[in-house]
Amino acid sequence: MYRLVWCLLVSLFAIAVQVSSDTNLDISTTQSSVQELRQDEQEQQVSIVENYEYINQIRSLFRNIEQEMQQKRAQSQKAIADNHAKQEQSIHLLLEIQKEIQNHQKEIEKDRVQVAKWQSEITTNQIETVNVLKEVLRDIATIQVTQNQTIEPPNNLQQEAQQEQKDETKFEESREVIKDVNEQQNVRLLINLPQTLAELKTEMSKQREQCIDNHNKYETRIEQLERENEKLRSTLLDVQLSSYWTCKDVPIKVSGKYNIHGNDTFSSFVAYCEQEKHGGGWMVIQHRFDGSLSFDRNWTAYRNGFGEINGEHWLGLERIHQFTKEHDCELLVEMKDFYNNSKYAKYSSFRIGNESQKYGLLTLGEYSGTAGDSLSGHVRIMFSTPDRDNDFDSENHCAEYYQGGWWFYKCFYVFLNGLYDNATGSSVSRIAWDDFDTDQRSLSYSRMLIRPLN
Repeated sequence: MYRLVWCLLVSLFAIAVQVSSDTNLDISTTQSSVQELRQDEQEQQVSIVENYEYINQIRSLFRNIEQEMQQKRAQSQKAIADNHAKQEQSIHLLLEIQKEIQNHQKEIEKDRVQVAKWQSEITTNQIETVNVLKEVLRDIATIQVTQNQTIEPPNNLQQEAQQEQKDETKFEESREVIKDVNEQQNVRLLINLPQTLAELKTEMSKQREQCIDNHNKYETRIEQLERENEKLRSTLLDVQLSSYWTCKDVPIKVSGKYNIHGNDTFSSFVAYCEQEKHGGGWMVIQHRFDGSLSFDRNWTAYRNGFGEINGEHWLGLERIHQFTKEHDCELLVEMKDFYNNSKYAKYSSFRIGNESQKYGLLTLGEYSGTAGDSLSGHVRIMFSTPDRDNDFDSENHCAEYYQGGWWFYKCFYVFLNGLYDNATGSSVSRIAWDDFDTDQRSLSYSRMLIRPLN
């Protein structure tokens, strides 16, 4: 019994010892974990401090970068403003040079007229001098003959006696005439002749020297003007070689060929900018005036454009589409008939679709002008060419029949790409604007221009 109790006590003691050992182990483990947690917390605090300092450094760096960007932006804006001011000064200088060249050309022309007048006067004076000398010599010869005839003794005394009475009166008259001639002509002319000749010679010498001096001045001025013209041509060439968003951005009011560029959707191209009429800033997209260029072309040609920019040409449907897509545009159409009657039509908006839309005439704004609103009948009509039938005439192929590309309906009220021919009637191919007159006459001139509204 005691042994059993003893065993039980020993077992309980062993259990207590084990429990105590486990408790101490747990406490030790807990203390170790707490220390580790404290170390982790300290490390995290240190890391947080370091991260906070790093964040502050990044913030400071960003502030510095932002300040530098603001400074660079301000410098860029200032440089742009300076370049714009210099460009304006260059334009103003170009205009002044053009005016000065015109004024100098007028002065040169006046001086040339004056020189010609002086040369004519010199020639006239020389001729008059020669004539005066000839008259003086003739008068001298006449006087000498008269004197010889008067004082020469007659060979026949009998004839002298007979003629004495008849010649007495004539002799007196002749003597008076001789006296007057000697006094008025011989004396005056012969005495004044050397002085007159000397004066004429001096005047001619002065005029010759003045002509030579003026000629030298003109030559110098012409050389100077040629240099200025060369500089002007070089400046104009630089302006024309630059690239612009639209013709409105061209800084000078000189019509001509300029490089036009858009965004990445299409490359730059050369277009004719009308800078002097209708307020300027117009880009020509179609031009007809002498019939030297055939407009009977296929779809590819009308899409890409054809002709010479400074002559008859079609700019190209793709370029027109991209331009009217990027810019809200207005349309101006100039036209003239074979009787030299001029009219125009203007529309407040103009836009065409892309190639998948058959380059349809999507938008045509409010009409104004003198030619009549014929083009409105072609709105929302697709473009057709002789090899692409996109018209609304199920029985006819309008582009093939009328030999040209256009926004054909059934078939047209307006057709500016027809044959260049002085013909009338709806059944013939012609440059047509039906409301231009009542007889459906052909036009001898047409020009389509577009301009951004903003």
